[in-house]
Amino acid sequence: MSGIANTGAILSLSGGTYVTGTGTVRLDPVFGDEFETVAANPGDATQHWLGPGLWGNRLQDWKHEDGKIVCLQSTSGHEIRTVALLTREIVAGDTTGHLRVTTGLAGVRKHAGFCGFLIGVNEELDYRARALAQRSSGKGGGMLCTFEMDGQVRFRDHTDERRPLEFRELSSETHAKMTAPQRPTTDDDFELALDIFPRPEGRFDVRLNVHDANTGRYLAGAPRQNVAEKDVLGGISLVSSPPSRTAGTRWWFQGVETAGDKIAVHPERQFGPIAGTMYSQSAGVLKLTTQLLPVGDENGRLRLNYRPFEEDATWRKGPTATVESGYVARFRVEEWDATRDWEYLVTYRDSTGVVGHYRGRIRAEPSGENLTIALFSCVAASARRLDSGSSSRGRFDKGRLGRYTPENLYFPHESLVSNAGAHDPDLLVFAGDQLYQSSPTRASKSPNPDLDYLYKWYLWVWAFRDLTRSIPSITLVDDHDVYQSNLWGARGRRDEPHPYEDAIRRGQREQNIAEGGYVCTPSFVKQVQRVQCGHNPDPYSIRSIAFGIPVYYTDFVYGGVNFALLEDRKFKSPPPARADPNESLELLGEQQERFLSDWAERIPRNGPAICLTQTCFAAAHTGPGGRPERDYDANGYPASGRNRAIRLLRDANALVLSGDQHLATLIRHGVDQHTDGIVQFNGPAGGTTFQRWFEPKPPLPNGTGHPNTGDFTDAFGNKLRVLAVANPTVSYATFRRFQQGHHLYRRQHKREGYGIVHVDRDAEEFVIECWPWDEDPLADEASQYTGWPYRLPFSEVRGESPVS
Repeated sequence: MSGIANTGAILSLSGGTYVTGTGTVRLDPVFGDEFETVAANPGDATQHWLGPGLWGNRLQDWKHEDGKIVCLQSTSGHEIRTVALLTREIVAGDTTGHLRVTTGLAGVRKHAGFCGFLIGVNEELDYRARALAQRSSGKGGGMLCTFEMDGQVRFRDHTDERRPLEFRELSSETHAKMTAPQRPTTDDDFELALDIFPRPEGRFDVRLNVHDANTGRYLAGAPRQNVAEKDVLGGISLVSSPPSRTAGTRWWFQGVETAGDKIAVHPERQFGPIAGTMYSQSAGVLKLTTQLLPVGDENGRLRLNYRPFEEDATWRKGPTATVESGYVARFRVEEWDATRDWEYLVTYRDSTGVVGHYRGRIRAEPSGENLTIALFSCVAASARRLDSGSSSRGRFDKGRLGRYTPENLYFPHESLVSNAGAHDPDLLVFAGDQLYQSSPTRASKSPNPDLDYLYKWYLWVWAFRDLTRSIPSITLVDDHDVYQSNLWGARGRRDEPHPYEDAIRRGQREQNIAEGGYVCTPSFVKQVQRVQCGHNPDPYSIRSIAFGIPVYYTDFVYGGVNFALLEDRKFKSPPPARADPNESLELLGEQQERFLSDWAERIPRNGPAICLTQTCFAAAHTGPGGRPERDYDANGYPASGRNRAIRLLRDANALVLSGDQHLATLIRHGVDQHTDGIVQFNGPAGGTTFQRWFEPKPPLPNGTGHPNTGDFTDAFGNKLRVLAVANPTVSYATFRRFQQGHHLYRRQHKREGYGIVHVDRDAEEFVIECWPWDEDPLADEASQYTGWPYRLPFSEVRGESPVS
């Protein structure tokens, strides 16, 4: 075969570049097409990042070592381990396409299993969503083209919703063998060649042939003929799999190549080594974090350079940073000039020569009359898991969300992100639950689930990075971010750092969560805070809680608005049955309460103030009969701590912004009366399945004219007035006639989206908006959820005047 050199090509990224190193383009002697290598890691680096053109499912299931992509899993529960080809896509057209890869056995537990390609992952999905196709079959899941341990080639279905782990064999013809089928051994290297040929009337033949990679000897092959084009269009992945529900083989891959017009090449879709950035600026200090993919070089360094955001400006050399645990690098620049826009460039370089560049913009701090804040929380990757062995059962909302369809895959949240970005916000607030530990795949049971966490965190970074690269952001950590379904931090209390490791491995997380404190190790909690909050303004206190877990609560001024940032989970006492009877129940804890008191005394009395926290200071939801329900997850518990917090925030005249509840509400809190406290906006979930309702019976007094508003006392005795609420479109009572629990799957039944808060200093009011995730705010007839927008004068935040 002849080769054409391609030396050191620089491929453009969205907002960055990646230097590939030397690769080759070779001519196929049979078809005459030029084969181009998919960008993998150059050299022999050992790391879980596979390369800029590849995405492994899951992160912990693959490693790049000795120049190969090696699957690490071969046991039951790890079927269909995939590596997506991010920069490749099978597209429409009566033309040919070709895939080549070298493969071999990396390990054998039992002499069964297969390797090969997964093609035809739903073309309707964003390419990032298609990259997640893996273990469980489902609608849009594509077709498996496999080389198996009996030496045969087969085609298998990956679209079955009822039997997601059966991988039923599809009809095909077997080529005549030159020799008897050869069982693969660990000494063999194979070349897999998948070819797609057009037939009349929009049909195609798909052929998989296997050759000895060293001698070129033909070993096996089969065609699947007359395939509908829709069954091959979309995403492409490499596959290593044991047989269903038992142990088997695992495989390595090397040098994946594509050719032909049927396979489109998209170099702009590369991802890594820099995944994204986040930044904040306050009091003359710029803090910027850079998130890397899991690179293996511990000696890698990064540099931040910047220049005025104008043509031909000269770059200024900034600080350097090292890669820390969690593959994050933190930059800090003091005496930062916040009066102008800046362009920044982060450069990563490791000892092997890998270079990554990532560009963005540092905006000038707003100095006018208005500040626009975008509020997000509760962003799951999918409604159904992608590695579940269960079938799609009927539910209230007729359940069968196609597993690989936009109905099920919320990631990469393109409508949510683009619609929120259309408001051109000045500040992003991510109030917590940036990820869910069981979405899109099951949660790791390890007490230190670093790689599993990063696999899910990268999805969030990938989705939101086009916002965070150029808009300052503030991030709060909530319970799911630290792999808990509820969190009563209790100042991190534990007799040992993680005495429940065995129970965690047995799946008894819920029992341990109820004890208070953190379930996972302190090092894991620190890592989560580092990667999510490392760019936040400096903490108010250098004190830590148990086991050296630092605090990040603080205050800052941005755009003329005074902000306080709270950690309402870290100090909170567990439910009464689990609390220490010798200790008083806490919510914010003494040191945070002292901080709030100090903040209230320092800020101007006539200026706007906003407090950012994780969840609502009340249990503002009801059961199927309309009665108040106890919810220890919300901050209506403990009532004593809640009332102290309300009084302190009232002294600061602060509007409170939060998320967490999966139910958007606007609430006037009360202590002695229903309206003698502050106002809190709990934004909607970005995309989840767990749902709450607020449907009190009988109707409440002093409502706003919209349903389910008025004066309410929650199950903990807290007084409040609900000013607006965005309930699901179906009542809780109707839902419970069909199904127990709280999980609502179809998005048309839910009220998901994001919040927008305009601080209008000229009008001296907050304008609070609540937007559906799929509503274009720039459309002529764009509408928000009922009850919004809501205009709240600065003077009415603390209840000094009646609220209409």
